[in-house]
Amino acid sequence: MDNITKYLNRIAYKFPKGYPDMNNDQDVLLLESLISEIIGEKIKLDEIGNKAGTKKAVQFIIDKLGNKYDFIQKSDKTRLGLAGKKDTQFFIDLFQEAFDEKLDIKVIPKGQNPNPSNSFNMYVFNTKEFGEVSIIVSNKPPGGDGKGNEGDFLDGINQLIEENGGEATVIIKSPNNTLTYKNITTAIDSSKTGAGKGDKSDVQLLSNDNVEANISLKKDGGFRWASVATLYKTFITKLVNDAIKGELTDLELKPNPRNPKKYLMYDPKTGERITKVIIPDFPKDDINTWVFGPEDPQVVIVSKPEKGEYSLENGVITVKVSYIYEKLEDLEEDKIDPVFAIMQHIGMSQGLDYRIIPSKQANISSNARELSYNEIMN
Repeated sequence: MDNITKYLNRIAYKFPKGYPDMNNDQDVLLLESLISEIIGEKIKLDEIGNKAGTKKAVQFIIDKLGNKYDFIQKSDKTRLGLAGKKDTQFFIDLFQEAFDEKLDIKVIPKGQNPNPSNSFNMYVFNTKEFGEVSIIVSNKPPGGDGKGNEGDFLDGINQLIEENGGEATVIIKSPNNTLTYKNITTAIDSSKTGAGKGDKSDVQLLSNDNVEANISLKKDGGFRWASVATLYKTFITKLVNDAIKGELTDLELKPNPRNPKKYLMYDPKTGERITKVIIPDFPKDDINTWVFGPEDPQVVIVSKPEKGEYSLENGVITVKVSYIYEKLEDLEEDKIDPVFAIMQHIGMSQGLDYRIIPSKQANISSNARELSYNEIMN
């Protein structure tokens, strides 16, 4: 095994996919920082010809057509982001429209030299203002499909780190709290890295290869904490068996006529369907694990709007957010401390989802009931 392969294997755990994805801006930034640390000088991967001119051309397109198209701001300024657009002719027409001239555009498919992208086409053409430019067009939202919140956060921070020369102090500021992290070189997506171990972070802030912050991102408004079906099998098995047998006073389970292997929840007293069961006295020995997980440093929970506010001044990146939660007491003040609940969910194996939810969602309504943990287990 050659030394490069050995090195990549050694650092693979640092990347969400288990390897550096050269089409992912954050992976490239992290790999650049790791290699730069080894060789003692800053290097740039994924170089293209006339990078300065290409950056200017991309910005020119955004400035001219930004009111017409919803461009995505990419941390790599040589790339143009436009979610959902895949048709090659569309982008050829777009470039013609932007520069208002007949362009001889060469399309280099993904993976073909000199296109460094394994996912997107590169468009190469000459312009009067910027010379020959090479623009890679991404049709995915920041952070990938379905990752808008994390992607916005990652791109917002990494873009400003890049503008500041590859390192910055990051301040996360809410109306009631401020967190400061110094010498941050990149932010990476950690949402899948340790999911099997119970890790809760969505984003990590790194200083070179040291993790300075583990951050769990939550959108403003209601959210659910975690699914715990595999953690409390003894309790769940007894509850389900008793409910099927009709031995509980406030919950009965019956096979779903459309899928007999799954269950529907009923109130045995009235025969009415219910969709949520709260266990208010469920033991909270594991409450910190439910919320913050086992990571070191401990996870900080950040609640923010979908579009965060990011600024750079004198080497300091400030991210304005709605809330910061560092301990259980912070959660209790906003009534989002965790409570054990069972909810109807057709997508789960039993048709039931065993989940930790915020206490403010544990209100007892006409379609919800309370059960006692102690009564079930005794």
